[in-house]
Amino acid sequence: MQDRTRDTRRTLIAAASDLLARGGPAHVTLRAVGAAADVSRTAPYRHFQDKDDLLSTVAAENLAALKAEMQGAVADTATDSTPLFRACLAYVRVAWEYPNHYRLEFGGDYAINPSQVLVDAAQDFTDYFNELVIEAQQSNTLIGGDAREVGPLLWVLLHGLAMSNHLVAGHTCEPGTGYQTEDMHRVLALALRNLAPR
Repeated sequence: MQDRTRDTRRTLIAAASDLLARGGPAHVTLRAVGAAADVSRTAPYRHFQDKDDLLSTVAAENLAALKAEMQGAVADTATDSTPLFRACLAYVRVAWEYPNHYRLEFGGDYAINPSQVLVDAAQDFTDYFNELVIEAQQSNTLIGGDAREVGPLLWVLLHGLAMSNHLVAGHTCEPGTGYQTEDMHRVLALALRNLAPR
């Protein structure tokens, strides 16, 4: 019984994530998620308090996935780029690949009342990002100074790149519009050059 409950919850989260990817937060309702997951109408309400609770869970999982992508990129030493560059590249790539997820977490288009799971995930991601900044400063690939000031500066740069693709695409979030994947290296390298020690 517990496994079935866990499977139903996972199915609902996956359905919500898919609906979010296709239509943004407005496309996600508990009824639509239940239908997409092919469960009873009441099933979503047994697992989530409301839409915000469900979207908080999706956002928290996506933040964890973003952190994992950045960590994986840092660990991949096959290229001669810096760990900071690889982490930032992963950040922008994920934002471009999942624009509606990114906008839910960082764009401010749809304000949700976050559950504790999202608050915890956001803190975990912030802690990792701050560690990344400090390590980059220690390896002399990022300007020195108070990490509490340099970190937000780096994040604003990344957020601007992440959102610029949506702006170039005219807010459509359609694949194939705006910048292309091959533009990422060039644009990010240009941006990070201005944050490198002189």
